[in-house]
Amino acid sequence: MTVVVPARDEERSIDRCLTALRAQDYADLRIVVVDDASADRTAGIVRRHAEQDPRVTLISSSGPPPGWAGKVHALHVGTAGLDTDWLLCFDADTEAAPDLVGRLVAAARRDRVDLVSTSGRAARPNPGWWLLLPPVNQLLFESTTVDGRRGKALAVGHCVLVSREAYERSGGWAAIAAPRADDVDFATLVRDTGGRTRYSDGADSLATSGMDTFGDTWASMRKSMVAGTATFAKGPRTAFLMLVGTGTAHVLFGAVPLVAALRGSRPGLVAWLVQSAALHAFLRRAHQPRSAALLGPLAPLVFGALALEAAWHALRGTTRWKGRDVRG
Repeated sequence: MTVVVPARDEERSIDRCLTALRAQDYADLRIVVVDDASADRTAGIVRRHAEQDPRVTLISSSGPPPGWAGKVHALHVGTAGLDTDWLLCFDADTEAAPDLVGRLVAAARRDRVDLVSTSGRAARPNPGWWLLLPPVNQLLFESTTVDGRRGKALAVGHCVLVSREAYERSGGWAAIAAPRADDVDFATLVRDTGGRTRYSDGADSLATSGMDTFGDTWASMRKSMVAGTATFAKGPRTAFLMLVGTGTAHVLFGAVPLVAALRGSRPGLVAWLVQSAALHAFLRRAHQPRSAALLGPLAPLVFGALALEAAWHALRGTTRWKGRDVRG
């Protein structure tokens, strides 16, 4: 088993990530960290872990060549030439419980699948998870399937386990080099080349600090929306129109029952309660404060505002992530 961690300017989180990976109760584990041209102390922190633990290896990358997304290129570099039965692609801003790797491998073997992905809980509860993540998850689950049997196959990029055989058969990360929604596209690629995929709920064994604040969550979701829409859209104008349509629909979906309820409308109040009940179900699964369910209509309203801002950035080409254009 080899864990590959792409890392670009991750000095705030890479220490916790590696400490947790080194504490896994899975035997014969190797950890490869690809420093993706970081400008901070990321490489130094990884070197310290490598000095303490021979299972940790640091690989330096000067960044992606033209036509490659940064994270995808780092994963490609990290997996090249590895002799291993399983590959776990793992984000640097995540922290695993000691049983995570064992649970993922056990799930893959139990269900006889070639790829297993899971999402984690928030390291710190914040309004981004109450207002932005529920609509994002709804759109994700509506456009993908957890078992990959139809449409696109669901995967979450911060934790993707794939068998080496299925990885090589699919063509690996090089097959989806261009910037896009790499997690879903990679799982779909594995499925389309003869593999079986599965999404599993691992929130009890995985936490992510990459969305610790509302601002972090907003920026991350905006990046994902622009990159994901680029997969389907033919050019920035089409992406703009798709995101405007999504944003407008969500703003209306949230604003209409909210305004109606505040004006004393009984149907408006019922709609508010229905949206709050749906939000409550998500908050319970995501280990977030369930009292935030009272904000039900605000979730689609805030997400709609995010989509409209993402539309503007998609049209102008101004969405950047860690100093790079998300479109390549």
